[in-house]
Amino acid sequence: VAVDFGSDSYLSSHLALGKAQSPLRARFPLGRTAQAQAAMLTSQGEGSTDTAALRKSTGGYGMFTLKLDKLDGKFGIAYRAEKDGLVITGIIQGSAADLHNQLADADRALCVGDRILAVNDQQVNPSALTVEEANCKALVAEMMSANLQTATFKLLQFGPRWHVEGVTSDCLDKMQVYEEQGLSLELVTPDALALLDDAMVKESDFKKLSMNQMLLILLMVALPNAVFVALWSDMGLGFALFNALAPSMMNMAGNGIIFMAMCVLVGMYLVDWQKWESKVQRVATAVIVIYACAIGGIVKARFYPQAPLVITLFHLPIAIGMLRATALKMVRRASFYRGIGLGCFITAIAILLAWLAWMFVDAWDGNNVYNDATKANLVEKSSVLYNEFTVEINDRLRSIDYQWDCQDKKVTDFDIEFGMTIDNGYSLTAEEKKARSKACSSVKTIWFLLWIAPFISVMTNLVIAAFCAINGTMSEVDDTSKAEKALKQFILMVGVLLLCMWVAASVAGASMRLTGTLMAFCGAALVCLFIWMYFEVGAKLIHSTLRTSKIMTTLVAVVTNDWFRACFIIGFNMMIPTMFVIELIKQKVRRLRNTTQSKSWLTPEAQTALDFLWNWQWAGIFVKVNWLVILYWTLSIGVAKVTFIFLAWLNEEFEKNVEFGLVLVLFFMIGWTMFMLPPVPGIPVYITSGIIIAAQARSIDSIGYGGGILIATALSFVLKLVAVCGQYSIGYFLGKSVKIQQCVGVDKVPIRAVEQILKRRGLGLGKVAVLVGGPDWPTSVLCGILRLNLFQCVWGTVPVILVSSPCVLAGAFMASPSSSLSEADKSMWDALANTALAVSAGGQLASGVLAMYFIQDVIGKHGEDLAKPRPEHEKVKQLTIAEQDYQNCYAETMDWRSLPKFWFGLITVSTATMLLSLFIFMFMDEACFRAFQVKDRISDPEGLDCPSGDFGCAMVRIIKDDPPLGWFALFLFFTACTLHFIFLKYAGRRARLALKAKQDSGELAAPAATQA
Repeated sequence: VAVDFGSDSYLSSHLALGKAQSPLRARFPLGRTAQAQAAMLTSQGEGSTDTAALRKSTGGYGMFTLKLDKLDGKFGIAYRAEKDGLVITGIIQGSAADLHNQLADADRALCVGDRILAVNDQQVNPSALTVEEANCKALVAEMMSANLQTATFKLLQFGPRWHVEGVTSDCLDKMQVYEEQGLSLELVTPDALALLDDAMVKESDFKKLSMNQMLLILLMVALPNAVFVALWSDMGLGFALFNALAPSMMNMAGNGIIFMAMCVLVGMYLVDWQKWESKVQRVATAVIVIYACAIGGIVKARFYPQAPLVITLFHLPIAIGMLRATALKMVRRASFYRGIGLGCFITAIAILLAWLAWMFVDAWDGNNVYNDATKANLVEKSSVLYNEFTVEINDRLRSIDYQWDCQDKKVTDFDIEFGMTIDNGYSLTAEEKKARSKACSSVKTIWFLLWIAPFISVMTNLVIAAFCAINGTMSEVDDTSKAEKALKQFILMVGVLLLCMWVAASVAGASMRLTGTLMAFCGAALVCLFIWMYFEVGAKLIHSTLRTSKIMTTLVAVVTNDWFRACFIIGFNMMIPTMFVIELIKQKVRRLRNTTQSKSWLTPEAQTALDFLWNWQWAGIFVKVNWLVILYWTLSIGVAKVTFIFLAWLNEEFEKNVEFGLVLVLFFMIGWTMFMLPPVPGIPVYITSGIIIAAQARSIDSIGYGGGILIATALSFVLKLVAVCGQYSIGYFLGKSVKIQQCVGVDKVPIRAVEQILKRRGLGLGKVAVLVGGPDWPTSVLCGILRLNLFQCVWGTVPVILVSSPCVLAGAFMASPSSSLSEADKSMWDALANTALAVSAGGQLASGVLAMYFIQDVIGKHGEDLAKPRPEHEKVKQLTIAEQDYQNCYAETMDWRSLPKFWFGLITVSTATMLLSLFIFMFMDEACFRAFQVKDRISDPEGLDCPSGDFGCAMVRIIKDDPPLGWFALFLFFTACTLHFIFLKYAGRRARLALKAKQDSGELAAPAATQA
């Protein structure tokens, strides 16, 4: 082909290379021709391989050395012998060399045309005039040696540094053939190529949506929604299907289906499913396994009623993705997103109108407004569900009776005589009441989900419509790259979904257990979001963005940090060795199938992962794991439970005829003292103010329940502002210590970014987000350490009333307007309390997300200026320099390879014990501790059952002793802590001895500080 374009044009050329192989795909701006490059290389090949001369003549090419491990007995390099070495003619796809290129930097990648000058000790003769004299046979023999698994290659960067996709064993020759026919190429780096992928796509090649395509979108969007409403709502077959899935044996059947699907999935992985030649077989088996898991989840609807809803609606983004990959592949991006958004919006409106008609229009069963009559109808339709859900009371298993157990919530049991429920006089225990309440809530969740299912469909479609509308608008903005825009949207959406999950967790404990439903939908949305990110941007563009985007650079730095690795160990601890066991079996299967000649116990992929993990600083990571678990225990177990018990005890003490004014004064003083303690959060204090003050005020005619809420709201608000002043003062005096400044990181970019935000006057959104969304004690103390303006800090904290007020309301709702409410009324007020807490939690997390956004935005815009040295931080810098020698010695001490086996074993046992205790605390909390909230009384016979005012008894009784799992978990935790601190003591002493030895030997001239 002959090409003649302007210098700013781009061309995509597809050159067929070999039979049934992937085509070579070259993308390039026109400019310097490949003929000129080839001629330059040819002239360089005639003579000495002097590195300096070659580097000068080739504009930067030179020699480099790399080490390769064979994969399936091969390096995967195609070559031919010439007088100046082995010329690389191709890299086999999926080979060891190809894997190296995927991970290596561009300047260390193997490229077609490069010369292999040496393999281990075998070298090319630089003065050879013929191929025979070049010693190429010795290099080939060394590479093909059966005893050789790893080889060190010395190469000369001689080839044009182009990027090639596919198997290209003879690509160099074919490139020359096409060049002789007039093709001109400008050769680009892999990074530039990834960006060219986006830039080379001409907008003129894509079309706007046609009317037929818009109708196709409406059909594909409406289909999964119609199936959803027809199968899983009260408007359709919802009750019939759920009643059929209600028997307990269906749950066992679901477990069996999922187990079999997982076995098949593991089997597919063991036999290299991804390498099967038939694409039809790969897709068919994957679809069968996926839908088997989906069917298993649907069959388990008894315990996971959200599963059928999520699985069915998940087909909506699948349908959208199929449209984009097939029929709408050549539609403009903005037009596609707008079309999808419009289709989802129209579908949402149609379902909403149908749902409203179903509720209000008499001609279509118009008696379904959510009222007492509708609830009675839903309960009647759920009779099979109530019969299938059982509870054990007085050593007998019986079904749930809605009227007795769920509506009236009677405290005694019943017998059925002549078709009637008769009180048998047995009083239910606290555990039996909880089990009954859980069963009632489970059934209520099912029939409420069936009633509200159409609205769930409406909201899902509206969320997708909004997402597509944002994407359609941002697609036309040219200020940033496609990857950067997608990345910002991705991070924002992840933050929103995490916010929704936090709100879902805060709703836990309401009468209808909707937490699982909200979590499931958010989890499905996260999966869709990750898939969208991958296919929207593409793997190569993501890889290139890793090197060019500041956001991605920051994220990469975070995920490669030892603290993140510690979090990884906490989350996937037992899954890591399990995966290596599976890889070991997979390698054994490969040997039995004769698909590998490797003698390694692990697959190459697992060996690469093992090599990667081998280089982690495991001793330091284990120490960080322990610190994270200690932090979790301190905040979630220690401080949380002590705070709840103390505040409940305080509430009970205030009920002993204490004057209302004295209650306000004492609570203010105690609340302020608690705010001064670093681990104590503010939310329990706000909630307790609502409980205590509202309960005290409801018996005072001149104030009343509503007046008590207003007083509690005002008191909590003032208390927070006064606490900010106290915490600021703590930071102000702590900030006089250079060591404290160093620990806080006042000279680091993130803290300087926070400082820049907080120095702004007024109520800027970023400033308010940091002060309100940040943790109470650390944020205000940091303001004091940074010597910020106290009035401006207090003024910026004023919007905290939007977070504290819902907490006060939640506490007041827990107290309720009267102490003699029925069980049904108490349930309503508890639901209102959980809703208020959810609102508060949502506001708190939204502030936190905004704070992180503004901090990252400041770092991105002013990072270089923030990183510059400042005179006021010179002492911190000098202290850091003075301690650097000790820190280096400490890092060497923590290298697990040099640690004595006993001490590495000690920290390993400590971390394993710590993780075991964490597992028990997190997943068996109900078996370890008695349920207790701020509103409860420590003297309640069905609760802690302690004498009134006996705080010590409450601290002991909160831990269950039958079985003593809580005491066992605490024993594990404190044992692990003891081993942890013993190891830290040893590591510090060993580091100081190493430092002293280096100073005594003269290796370190100046003495260094020895503070860890």
